[in-house]
Amino acid sequence: MHAQQIQLPDLDLPILLPKWEHDISLRTGAGYRDNVGLSSLFPTPSAFIATGLEVILLRLPENNTQPSFFLSAEDLRFLSSGPVDKEQTLFAQAQIKTESGSGWQMSLAAEYVFQNQVMDVSVTEPGLSTLPVLGHAAILREGLRRDFANNWWITAELPAQRQFYREPLDNYTEYGARLTLGRTYGHQSELSLRYEFARRLYETEPLRDTMGNAVPDTHRQAIQNDARLSWKHYWDSARRWRATTRFGAKQSHDNGSGYFDYTRLQASEQILFRREVWEISGEARLASYDYPVQPASLIDPAKRHSTEWSVNFRCERRVSRFLKIFAEYDRTQTVSNVPLEQYVVNTVKGGLDWTF
Repeated sequence: MHAQQIQLPDLDLPILLPKWEHDISLRTGAGYRDNVGLSSLFPTPSAFIATGLEVILLRLPENNTQPSFFLSAEDLRFLSSGPVDKEQTLFAQAQIKTESGSGWQMSLAAEYVFQNQVMDVSVTEPGLSTLPVLGHAAILREGLRRDFANNWWITAELPAQRQFYREPLDNYTEYGARLTLGRTYGHQSELSLRYEFARRLYETEPLRDTMGNAVPDTHRQAIQNDARLSWKHYWDSARRWRATTRFGAKQSHDNGSGYFDYTRLQASEQILFRREVWEISGEARLASYDYPVQPASLIDPAKRHSTEWSVNFRCERRVSRFLKIFAEYDRTQTVSNVPLEQYVVNTVKGGLDWTF
């Protein structure tokens, strides 16, 4: 007796494999902020309820081309009456990358940013300090990357942005160029140096003279030069410990008297520990702003300057395959020779993070 031979149908296995990978996270929690309006005189505290969403969609490469999509959104609802009742932010990016061979890669990304929150706008908007900001931004990024055999790489980008704000802030258009040189080494560690040039054209805002008076029949522009050094280093082969160090210097010049000019120096350090079900991080940031033309006030001839520092601590633990719990603390303080620009804000929050 002979065993019956079974004929299997011809299967195209690559077609059976899923072409899209996805990662969806839903966050919910609660917290407390002691200065909801970022006020220098009358801080208003409030508890809040927080919800958030993060979506990552990634298609497997086909014909050396890979599209992807990323979205991150957060909503805070404050429970006490005060200057604001909610805070909302959203960032979305659709991107496509194409490998051209010989280490070349081209990319095109479209981004959208929404913000409805209290912000410190004093850096670029003298005369204003902190206020509720409602804004939309559309950004287009064209990029070209070249990877070399010795682990060096270089990227060039041409970003263009259109920003819309609710008054009193002015809409603007910004375009420029960004060049980054980097090297990958060790356990996926990376060192990079970036330079960016940008030109910002405001829609209606006029220039100002050295005392801050509006100059008729003018339109404000800003020329910005920004350089950043970033060092991301993994200390062990399992990549449990990571240190990220950043230094930056930025200069902004207007097309008039220099009233809007400023120089920013900044530095930050983050330590991240990751092991099995735990992830713990701590970060410190420092930024110093100097204004060569702006006086501190009409009665104070000293030039305006300010310093901002902040710290952040976060602890996260995975309790199941799909669920994590987290707790976070953040403190930001601004010190300035303009009293109304000074404020301190502390925020604590905790909650749950589901991954689907």
